[in-house]
Amino acid sequence: MDTPSGKRAKAMDAAEDRFSDLPDEVRHHVLSFLPARDAARTCVLSPMWRQLWASAPRLNVDAKGFTSQSSFVEFVNALLVSRGCIPLESFWLRANGPGIFLENFRDNTNMWIRYALSSNVEELGIDDYNQNDRYGDMKNPIEFFFIQHCPFTSSYLKKLHLCYVYINSRGLKKLFSGCPVLEDLEMINCEIFHTENFGGQPEFSSALLKSLSIEYVDFPYAGGYVMSDCYIVINMPSLVSLHVGTLLGFTLLSLVDVQSLITTAIVLNTSIDTFADCCKILGALSNVKKLELLFPYDLGWKYSMQDDTHLCGVVFTNLLTLSLSDWCLYDNCKLLLYLLEHSPNLEKLALKMMLEPRFHGNIGLSCSAATVDSAKPFICEKLRKVEIVCSKGDKIVGRLVTILLTKMKSPPEINIKPLSGV
Repeated sequence: MDTPSGKRAKAMDAAEDRFSDLPDEVRHHVLSFLPARDAARTCVLSPMWRQLWASAPRLNVDAKGFTSQSSFVEFVNALLVSRGCIPLESFWLRANGPGIFLENFRDNTNMWIRYALSSNVEELGIDDYNQNDRYGDMKNPIEFFFIQHCPFTSSYLKKLHLCYVYINSRGLKKLFSGCPVLEDLEMINCEIFHTENFGGQPEFSSALLKSLSIEYVDFPYAGGYVMSDCYIVINMPSLVSLHVGTLLGFTLLSLVDVQSLITTAIVLNTSIDTFADCCKILGALSNVKKLELLFPYDLGWKYSMQDDTHLCGVVFTNLLTLSLSDWCLYDNCKLLLYLLEHSPNLEKLALKMMLEPRFHGNIGLSCSAATVDSAKPFICEKLRKVEIVCSKGDKIVGRLVTILLTKMKSPPEINIKPLSGV
């Protein structure tokens, strides 16, 4: 008669057998959620797992848990030697261990990236970031990984994520030309140097890229200081999704051929962010279905944008969802009313009052002036919902609601919600 402990052992053996008998692709999928070092440790589970980790098509090389750069480098080198020439679907390299930075062992890092590209990897992530060492110190300042030294050439790479790396504008051009099937590019906390000697002004140019996200990207002058405004050109005829977060440096954003855009979010946080040409920006975004323009601070270009709107003649025929912040309220909501009047299919409007209420006095919103300024009231036939997010007691909201109710025939439902964290 089996003892209770014997029954438990048999049950555990049966469970192990069932798990080990799963198809390799299922177990590979399980391994893809583990850091590479933990995936390698599964070799002790059973003979069925002994070599499985070495053939996993998705690698997550993570420095977390390593106490030194040398031990991390040694592990990754051994890992890739064990894999051999097995093709890769995804390769993520994260230097998120204490005191571990990819630039400190650049030659090894470049070798690992070349290995991934030669293995026909489709998704590549390079993240030289550890939140505990984010700012470094005077003795050990953070050095971004200089991706320029690694030639990006691949006919398979479709998705690229870069965080805390830097490159010059010439290298950016080589990146797009060397990866002709790249569809998705994400750059976070990166630096793109620019001078005439390093490829001129940064240009994001690709015929096939479908998704571009750049946030907290700095565009410093390679000489160490900004000589003039930096024009950031985005020229991507196949682009479907665009997210532009805070741009650092004296940057001028220019959209050239982006008529395929469906979703666009532009969130600028500093007074030096701007647009090269306001009317061209509006015209470039005329086909989008979802548009978010959030500018928390008092940007100097807002006046020129409002002055130019009546010259643009842009109609947002496909626009269904629109999100704006309080910058659109200047000059008695001229820009807000313009966008509403020229978006015939708009269904939802979100207004986020991101300025502190004490600064709203500078906006000079006047219900009576707004009524006189605009001609006849207009119809937003499909607009059913307006959501206003604001601080408690923000008096400008009442004036804003009055203007909307006055200028719009068949006013939509208006909901007011508190601003989170206030």
